[in-house]
Amino acid sequence: MPEFDVVDFIRQLEANGPMADPRPDLDTQSLVRADPALSPVVVTDVSVPGPHGDVPVRVYADPAQPSRSGLVWVHGGGFVGGSLDMPEAHWVSLYIASRGVPVVSVDYQKALRGVRYPVALDEVIATWLWVLGADRPLGARVDRLHFGGASAGANLATAATQRMRDGGLPTPTSLMLAYPLLHAELPPLHADITAALASNPPPVNFTPTVVKAFNANYIGEVAAPATYAFPGDIEVGGLPSVLIVNAEADELRASGELFARQLAHAGVDVVSLTQEGAQHGYLDQPNDVAAIETIDRFLAHINRPS
Repeated sequence: MPEFDVVDFIRQLEANGPMADPRPDLDTQSLVRADPALSPVVVTDVSVPGPHGDVPVRVYADPAQPSRSGLVWVHGGGFVGGSLDMPEAHWVSLYIASRGVPVVSVDYQKALRGVRYPVALDEVIATWLWVLGADRPLGARVDRLHFGGASAGANLATAATQRMRDGGLPTPTSLMLAYPLLHAELPPLHADITAALASNPPPVNFTPTVVKAFNANYIGEVAAPATYAFPGDIEVGGLPSVLIVNAEADELRASGELFARQLAHAGVDVVSLTQEGAQHGYLDQPNDVAAIETIDRFLAHINRPS
């Protein structure tokens, strides 16, 4: 299989915009038909003031299930793709909110047409601070708010927490990361990962060259290292508890597993799990068994006794 051409992919995105998802039945009505438990969730689109303009977010809540907890969730997409409509954002948020935990799903400016780090990170932080503000859109206590994301979104949630830690701002009770990208360069793959990739080949191989190209596009031409761009490359001590769920057949599993070791070495409470049989991006598959298992793990983590 030829290596994925990141530069051409980004060029196409900039010229033509994102491709429409060819899968049917991803709208809310179809998702509710497939899982009627989602029906009570009220979805509200909000524009949050940010340092680079308004940030689009969606608030998900079931009014009949008041909760002490809440989640801020950030979708992935290699820093260049994804939206509030993709299942990794929309369906995941519907599912979690339908189980009694209200969610704010965050969009952010993509690293296209000259937008580079730290714009997306600034916008994720602005949304977190808005959730903590006087309006308290999730209705949860500050000490029961969690932060999470998938892939590049997991990077942004973690980096935001590190920057807030260092800036003396309120940090989340925990971080929940799905198949995260946390290092500027892909760590070496161990035998279990290469075996999983061989038996369950993914449609896109995240080789070191591909990962480096996405990351280079994210940070752009910088004179010095982008301090909070890659959470695994800076100080990890002082973070809240972290739950990491990696996909078994995914090169980025190496990043998630290395980050878990770094956290444990720094004395951070961390649980690192591997979702068997899953490939990168599996939360973008509504009602997939692996996706439901991972979201249920997140819910159990959120609902742990204080």
